Amino acid sequence: MAKISCDDSLFQALSGKVVVLTGGATGIGRSTVQQFCEHGAKVVFGDIHDKAAEKLALMLGSSVVFQHCDITVYDQQLALFERAENRFGGVDIVVANAGVLNPDDRFAPSQDLTVEPRFPEIDVNLKGSLYTTRIGLDYLRRHKGGDLVLLSSIAGFKEAGGLTPYLASKHGIIGILRGLRLTTGPTIRVNAVSPWMTRTAMVHGIEDGWINQGLPVNQPSDVARAVLICATANRGSGKTHPGCRLPFNGKNLFVAGSEAYEIEDKLWELEPVWLGEDNSKALEKGQSYLAADQTQW
Repeated sequence: MAKISCDDSLFQALSGKVVVLTGGATGIGRSTVQQFCEHGAKVVFGDIHDKAAEKLALMLGSSVVFQHCDITVYDQQLALFERAENRFGGVDIVVANAGVLNPDDRFAPSQDLTVEPRFPEIDVNLKGSLYTTRIGLDYLRRHKGGDLVLLSSIAGFKEAGGLTPYLASKHGIIGILRGLRLTTGPTIRVNAVSPWMTRTAMVHGIEDGWINQGLPVNQPSDVARAVLICATANRGSGKTHPGCRLPFNGKNLFVAGSEAYEIEDKLWELEPVWLGEDNSKALEKGQSYLAADQTQW
């Protein structure tokens, strides 16, 4: 684990850059839109909460554009990216932020087995992010590269009882990160942000008890700053945010108590410990075979 500090001077690289972001009307997304705008970026964001989104876009001015977008609808995401290209001439940074949480435990013994369950977490958090990623990568390639930032959660690597679909969706985001980081570089960087408890509408039910326990709390602005760190870590001509290891690709920033920590590098450095040295060596050989150009499924 490496603690990441923020060098605000690197945010100058955002000036004039075009950002497409999903879920920008409230919470973490709203704060992220604001911070990109403050540093001179042009932002096109989608959301289903039209009133809040329109108010935000009006407040921030002509460099910020809102378009209604349900990220579970592929054509609406296509239209969002097309709007960015038509308005600002391309896309430099993509942020897959939109997410939902349903606290109803659909695996509890009290649930009616004859009723087909709904899993909006999978539809929005995972499937929607896959759509954003697929379309976003194409637009980044058109612009000769850029940054993709995925919003996961502590639920992307830790357990939590009663929230199985949410955990599955956020583990899936880390799967997107790991599935792409070997194939998109060096011109396209894919990184993730995994916040712990953040004061948004999603956590109102547990917020007071959490604070009474003295546990770490993030503000949406803390998580937004981590997103901006991911979007700028590779844009400093060799200079980067303190604690970042270049190239900054395939990383995962855990955000807790307003601080950011990179947790992927150490996980893989310690693979021989938690997997075993022989297994780790065999796995490396197998992965090399799978990655070879001549290997075909």
